[in-house]
Amino acid sequence: IIYILKRNIAEIKFYKMLKHTISLIRIKHWVKNALIFLPAFFGGVIHEVKNIELLFVTFLYFSLSASLVYIVNDLIDINKDKLHPQKKNRALASGAISKKGAFILMGVVLSIVCAASFYLPIKVVYVTSIYLVLNLMYSLYLKTIPILELFIIALGFVFRILIGGFTVEVAPSKWIIMLTFFAALYIILSKRRGEILNKEALNTRKVLSAYTEAYLTHAMVIVLSVSILSYIMYTVEPSVIKQFSTDKIYMTSIFVILALLRHLQQTLVYNNTESPVKYLFKDKLMLVIILMWFINYYILIYSI
Repeated sequence: IIYILKRNIAEIKFYKMLKHTISLIRIKHWVKNALIFLPAFFGGVIHEVKNIELLFVTFLYFSLSASLVYIVNDLIDINKDKLHPQKKNRALASGAISKKGAFILMGVVLSIVCAASFYLPIKVVYVTSIYLVLNLMYSLYLKTIPILELFIIALGFVFRILIGGFTVEVAPSKWIIMLTFFAALYIILSKRRGEILNKEALNTRKVLSAYTEAYLTHAMVIVLSVSILSYIMYTVEPSVIKQFSTDKIYMTSIFVILALLRHLQQTLVYNNTESPVKYLFKDKLMLVIILMWFINYYILIYSI
């Protein structure tokens, strides 16, 4: 009986440690890296088995690279996170994982990333390296500079598109790059707005003192408009129409506009978008809209 109890206790400790490790490397946030697959999807080459395999390797490679950034950021912000109503429950801030454990985990992840880099296109490795350096600078200082900190985060999403394009040798449309940047910037603005309205979290991010609710709301509307325009311009671009032999792609704009307006409503009316990843998984209507966009786009470019 004592042996069984000890084994059960050991198993519980193991699963708790595994849970906290998964939390520290932010596996839930890996959903952002699905953008890596978009150039192949938009480029009409997502069906090729070789591309799918290479994209999955790139996805894991970049996701682990991004996890390094999250670990470093949590180490730097550990004291601030302890004061945040939600972030205080993070693995490092709560003490579930020690600083020594975090450094060991960083070493393991970094080893995997370095090993994987030998099997990927050199441009993918270059862009990922730039992403890591830029985000390290962000964690150390740049996140305290108003507006610039927003642009740096948005640029990270553009890097994901570029990496996906380099993986399958597809050059993303300039309009898709603009859409990615401005849509990401819009989401970040909505996150900052939510943080400002969360009085308990207000003192945990220094840069918030440089923004007001009104400023962020107006900026959101401006950036939202540019995002919609960028997508519409992509759908009517002559090279895109020629590539897919259809001029009906503009019809998918309705789903993009619907999704963005839904997000705007949830931000301005209900203040539900402070955590973009949590919001995405909780808003079933948003998931349905995204699925409908995907199905319609797929039918237009792959079935017609």
